[in-house]
Amino acid sequence: MTTHYIISDLHLADGTRRDDFKKNRTKFKNFLRMVRKQKSQLIIAGDFLELWQTNPVNITRTYPDILNELISIQAKIIIGNHDYYLHHFRKLKFLYDSYQIPGTNPSLRSRAGIFIQHGHQFDRFNDPKRLIYLGNLAAMSAGIMEDIHPDLDEKAMSFLELLQQKLKSAFSPIQTPGTNRGQYLSHGGDFSEYLAGAKKLLKKYDYCILGHTHQPGTAFNGRYLNSGSWTSSKPTYVEVTHQGQCTLKYWPTQRPCKKSFDRN
Repeated sequence: MTTHYIISDLHLADGTRRDDFKKNRTKFKNFLRMVRKQKSQLIIAGDFLELWQTNPVNITRTYPDILNELISIQAKIIIGNHDYYLHHFRKLKFLYDSYQIPGTNPSLRSRAGIFIQHGHQFDRFNDPKRLIYLGNLAAMSAGIMEDIHPDLDEKAMSFLELLQQKLKSAFSPIQTPGTNRGQYLSHGGDFSEYLAGAKKLLKKYDYCILGHTHQPGTAFNGRYLNSGSWTSSKPTYVEVTHQGQCTLKYWPTQRPCKKSFDRN
């Protein structure tokens, strides 16, 4: 089996204030050079494009070099919530709802392999069956705020999440963990529903890899890996060796990311 590299959450946009990827453009081009040199397989696990805040024509005008290189190395793309509209083109051979790498690791019994998905399927605010368009509206609003000031969208979201929790406490005696920013961060940057979703997947697969949360880390003895994002100052990726071993790493240092979501 060839070496696979899994990344997620690039959110390629239009080079304006709402484009959080642009600061990592050079880093990403160097990463692609490594993939090409090794003749490895690249899998983008969702939110490759920022289609909720940006016109796709402007994306192609801003990143033609990167788009052409991804086509050249035959990257595979899993559809996320921010590029959900790509599902209209699912007949294209490089687009997937999820992706599986066959298992080859002799130390694992099941040999069921590695399951890769974006992860918004476990997000109660971005459920593709019910709330994907509500999430779209929220992202568009956040983009307008970013045009005013780069940090304004985060401040507004913090306020709205706090207000939601106050109302929830007032009207419901039952609390669901992991639904506000404070709990999100206290859980190592991963909502409880993603751990629950990963746990179910691991009943069938040796490993599962998700994105969506933008928070890199591992859980369940390294069998669940979140690939993080390429919108932060420390982009991350998952390396899957030809023996089927999965490791979460930082780029460009290529050092392992040791952040764990496991709760002691």
